[in-house]
Amino acid sequence: MIRRECGGSRSLYKIALIVLCLLVLTGCWSRRELNDLMIVLGIGIDWEDGQYLVSFQVVNPSQISMQKRNEDRSPSSVFQGRGRTIFEAARSLTAEAPRKVYMGHLQMYVISEELARKGISDLIDNSIRDNENRMDFNVVIARGVKAQDILRMYTPLEELPTDSMQQSLRTSEKTWAPTVAITLDEVMNRLSGQGQELALTGINLIGSPEMGESKKNIEKFFPPSRLRYEGIAVFKKDKLIGWLNQSESKGYTDITDKLQSTSVEIPCGSEKYVGIEITSSKTELETKLSKGKPEITIHMRTHANVVDRVCKNMDLSKPETITRLQEETGRIVQKNSEEAVIRTQELKSDILGFGSKLEKQHPEYWEKIKDRWNEEIYPQLVVHYDCKVTIRQTGTIGNSTMRQ
Repeated sequence: MIRRECGGSRSLYKIALIVLCLLVLTGCWSRRELNDLMIVLGIGIDWEDGQYLVSFQVVNPSQISMQKRNEDRSPSSVFQGRGRTIFEAARSLTAEAPRKVYMGHLQMYVISEELARKGISDLIDNSIRDNENRMDFNVVIARGVKAQDILRMYTPLEELPTDSMQQSLRTSEKTWAPTVAITLDEVMNRLSGQGQELALTGINLIGSPEMGESKKNIEKFFPPSRLRYEGIAVFKKDKLIGWLNQSESKGYTDITDKLQSTSVEIPCGSEKYVGIEITSSKTELETKLSKGKPEITIHMRTHANVVDRVCKNMDLSKPETITRLQEETGRIVQKNSEEAVIRTQELKSDILGFGSKLEKQHPEYWEKIKDRWNEEIYPQLVVHYDCKVTIRQTGTIGNSTMRQ
């Protein structure tokens, strides 16, 4: 009897296990067929006639397939909707769009400068409420042009404009410095946190928007219309209030420890320059209170290489020559940082994160002054600079073997 009871228990256990497995393997209840979706790669937001104009750049699947490719069709299409809210604008485009939009592959979110000056908190709030959205797409500002024009460009090399925009932004951030690739989650953290204001890269359209929308734009060796990242937009709370120029933008990326590589040119004669490549940079911020007032010291440690020696009379084999190049490079790096600090102090917007560092190192003091930081204290903040540059390489041959 005992053996039969144990055997029966084992049988019931097996049956229960099989039933649970079948429940798990019932399939995906929320699945949607690819043929029923429009895959959105880019979104542009403009403000026209008191309404939001939302542009969705969607991929044409047949055009990126090598089997059923039609040279007469564009690799992507743009659908637009209008509304008093982003949600209303997005839903209104279904009147002409043949499929339901899908945001799971979104790459670029482009906001017009006009709209950014009005405020972007509503746009960001709408984006994070969509459960299909990922948080890793990049957000940029269309500088002086409409966001919809940015998404309508035929771009060389990359068939999809958003691919070209995203790759160019990330490559530029790594090798040039006056640009930063900011994702939605970083934007949300800046807008919801304290001690550091938001900064976004601007994108400009060079040439005619009409030419950029034509396929003829990529039929030339040098496209008449092109996209170019230009300047960093400075925000206060959720509103754009100004722009950093190229040198100020380099200073911003260095101070915020985002600089990975860039170039520096040192005068060495009449209209001649030595090219220095910044290969790495590490920045640390130190705060202190002096007589009840905050001070910041920026410690920058930079490594560089000599990559372009135009002045042949400059002997790179001499230690004093390398020392002079290090000092000159350090002065230029520090000058860029000084210009970034001065400009942001003029705009009364701490995008450099000095307040955030002060909050961590002096929390009691920060609680007393945080409401007056941007308007009163930051514009008068004393900033010290400690910049050291080390040149590691001067090229494989050192001095040139060519005759002067």
